Amino acid sequence: MSETFSFRFRRADWVALSSAVARRPLLFRLAVVVAMLSATTMVMSVVSSSDPAAGTLLVDAMRGGSEWYPFYIFFGLVVVGTLFRHVLVGFNAAMGFARMPLADKDMTVELGDTEVHVSAPDFGWRFPWAAVSRVSETPTHLILATSGREGLPIPRSTFADAEAFEKVRAFVLAHLAEGAVHERV
Repeated sequence: MSETFSFRFRRADWVALSSAVARRPLLFRLAVVVAMLSATTMVMSVVSSSDPAAGTLLVDAMRGGSEWYPFYIFFGLVVVGTLFRHVLVGFNAAMGFARMPLADKDMTVELGDTEVHVSAPDFGWRFPWAAVSRVSETPTHLILATSGREGLPIPRSTFADAEAFEKVRAFVLAHLAEGAVHERV
């Protein structure tokens, strides 16, 4: 048994795919921010300040002063970029969509029992179900992520009604390998 459907690969599909594969769990993102803050604090507590009264850069930074504003702004931007990386990746995908070889091309997807086959003009891609590491459901797409940079977006708008989409969704979930993550975003 297999499921076959076709859709036109649009900018929204590319943005949804790029954002979904770039998204990391919130706890992981928070842990990265805490690790960056800890490492920065450790280094600043060891490095000597140019001000002999301060002793270390950490003491100098804790006192504040306008010379530290660029550092505070830079660190704030790094934190925001880390927490919202998937949004930035989605924005980048939207800006670069026109240069993509699959932009606005019709794609045909065949979900088979052992593998998924995606085809478009001048494009063919096959991957086994075991390659799907994560399935992300958004209000507009079902994303099959095969890595941190690749995947297949399945737009809900491809299907005539919710029942047809639910049939494909159930087929995908039934064929996921053990250990694959299923998330609703």
